[in-house]
Amino acid sequence: MDLIRTPAHWKQEGIDSKSDNKRLLERIKETKQVIMNFFYRGYDHWIITFSGGKDSTTVVILALETALQKGLSVQRIDVVYVDTLIEIFVIYQYALKFLDFLRQFERLKALPLFYHIIQPHMEDRFWVCLLGKGYPPPHQRFRWCTQRLKIKPVEAALKAYIQPNRTVILTGVRFGESVARDQRMSLSCRRGGECGQGVWFQYSSRLQAAYLAPIAYWQECDVWDFLNFLAPQWGYPTHHLSREVYNGQNLRFGCWMCTVVSQDRTMERLVSQPQWAHLRPLLEFRGKIIEVTRSVESRLLRPDGKPGRLSLETRRKLLEELLFLQSTLGMTLISDEEVSFIQQLWEDERYQDYSPRYTTDERNHFKGLTFKP
Repeated sequence: MDLIRTPAHWKQEGIDSKSDNKRLLERIKETKQVIMNFFYRGYDHWIITFSGGKDSTTVVILALETALQKGLSVQRIDVVYVDTLIEIFVIYQYALKFLDFLRQFERLKALPLFYHIIQPHMEDRFWVCLLGKGYPPPHQRFRWCTQRLKIKPVEAALKAYIQPNRTVILTGVRFGESVARDQRMSLSCRRGGECGQGVWFQYSSRLQAAYLAPIAYWQECDVWDFLNFLAPQWGYPTHHLSREVYNGQNLRFGCWMCTVVSQDRTMERLVSQPQWAHLRPLLEFRGKIIEVTRSVESRLLRPDGKPGRLSLETRRKLLEELLFLQSTLGMTLISDEEVSFIQQLWEDERYQDYSPRYTTDERNHFKGLTFKP
């Protein structure tokens, strides 16, 4: 039986609009019905992609509660979390705590639940690419990070867990989050996806699995009302998420080293809070990397005269500073394995201060340059 607060409870919590109450209950009912429909269409294996954010948290809870409350004999449920290794600490900490809570939550013991924390392959990790291979920091025209840190690890995991034509991949994407995402979702709708009626759906013939976004048409206020007032009634510790993690509900999380955005408002707002002020050096280090790598002196010149990868001297200095920062903060920013792998790459001719593709004269030119980032 669903546990829903009465309008009196909503008013006590600061929500006195009956229409808001009714809309959210309709959203929840609609979402549960959609998930049930896909189960009865033969999708009895669920993979839930979890990022630690508010939307994916909502989808995880709704999917698990649908299975419980509706008595669905789901064959298997895999919850997949991608640790990029440079996640903003507060959301990373919450994600791990929430997964640990789910593992121990007695209410879920009857479900065939499996949890996976996956990481990028060593050669694709952020510091390996930046400091080992010399990639310049990601930017809008060379956004090499998302594919390597998130998409590839997720696709590898999906291929490992998918059961052809029985698996549905549940995601927390919603319309209205960003223009780019809305365009991608709308494009898939025009290509045959079942959109509307509160969901976004697409079948992947390549993976032989379905993608389902059961809260695609939820508004942000619906998500927060669910996490603040209804999910706690089922025993989930989400009532503090907006206050302690999002600090006011208006943040978008990502990586603390994100250089794609010109100004990291999320980290700026985060470190302005007393409990996270000790993380300000991370924000400052990000700024220094941007500043240093903008300098032509920190880059190798390609045969066409344009700036190429970071010089080996620049990479060595940045790694030293990263390790010093790690020691100062007392938290892991880069693993020993990554450091060792980076040092191995420095011995590889491909990632030194010249390339086998260059002429002998160009190699000699690069060898003679002095780089001062």
